[in-house]
Amino acid sequence: MSPFASLAVCMLSMAAGLQASSLRPNQYSMIILCFSLAWLWFDGPNAPGFGLSLGSGWVVLNQAVDRLAPLN
Repeated sequence: MSPFASLAVCMLSMAAGLQASSLRPNQYSMIILCFSLAWLWFDGPNAPGFGLSLGSGWVVLNQAVDRLAPLN
């Protein structure tokens, strides 16, 4: 994937996130994780897909741990 195409995908995902403001913020990471894993499945290994899946997976893991063991 060219750098321009990678930038275009990043900008489109940011625009989609802004338009989907009716969702709760903790749902964004799960949606991004599903789309990035599907992207990796269909397109094969690539840096942007791997980065998105790694980052959003980390956020999902942190949210799950916060729900299981809150620090109140």
